[in-house]
Amino acid sequence: METPNQMQQRPATALDKLKFYLGNPDVKRRFEEILGENAGAFANSIINVFNGSRALQECNPQTIMSSALVAATMKLPIDPALGFAAIVPYKNTAQFQLMYRGLIQLCIRSGQYARIHCTEVYKDEIQFYNPLTGEVKFNDPSKFQLRYSGKVNKTEDVAGFYGYFKLVSGFENERYMSFAEVMAHAKKFSKAYQYDIAKKKATSVWSTDPISMGQKTVLKSMLSRYGIMSIEMQQALIEDNVDTTFEQAQEAADTNIQTQAGSEVIDADFEQPGQETPEPETQTVPDNGGSNAPDWMS
Repeated sequence: METPNQMQQRPATALDKLKFYLGNPDVKRRFEEILGENAGAFANSIINVFNGSRALQECNPQTIMSSALVAATMKLPIDPALGFAAIVPYKNTAQFQLMYRGLIQLCIRSGQYARIHCTEVYKDEIQFYNPLTGEVKFNDPSKFQLRYSGKVNKTEDVAGFYGYFKLVSGFENERYMSFAEVMAHAKKFSKAYQYDIAKKKATSVWSTDPISMGQKTVLKSMLSRYGIMSIEMQQALIEDNVDTTFEQAQEAADTNIQTQAGSEVIDADFEQPGQETPEPETQTVPDNGGSNAPDWMS
């Protein structure tokens, strides 16, 4: 039977449980090894994201730590508003999710890309698209109006998504996907979006921000077929698709740290149908996560 002192020390709330894990010496050591003096700030960002998501507060804290460790290893911030990476609540498990700006960041770090870009395409900007050949032709940019009108309805006025990259070697590739094609992809592979449709809710980022997810989808499709993937990029996209325990995340972190400094680059087709990770819900970040935090976070 617990003594009154033991009961007082036991984590009482979901936030207390998360801070209990963050205060664990092993967890603290891992984040400090990866992030150095930035470990405390990153830990605070975990709490902020946690506070902003009711669904995340119902997740196993250890899975939150696992997801955060993956993001830390990739040196990607986890605030979903920044568009680099996110910690995704799905049922009672948290998962790492790479977002489109994070994917671009990893491409830049690889040193293999002279230029990379993606954007939404409005209905008055596209002239022709052949889905069989991949050929796409745009109107004169001087005639674009919807993009700059300030009155667009992105779910109605966006025709699709365009991605382009040029390698240092000179190889170029582009990809256009229509809005309907991207949303069909979401309906097929995203469990969170399937849930939204079935329950008539808007908890998935596919529901709340289809533009960013469309950009990510066209980038992943293009890069997985024609891009050059550093080991760091491959690892990030693998982690984007699977559940990971904290121990597995530690092992992956060790491997990634060893290869980041001078990793070779190889061609890779890593996207496997049916394994897309559910997206994070819309999150706000209240300024109330700094109290009673472990010493190393301040």
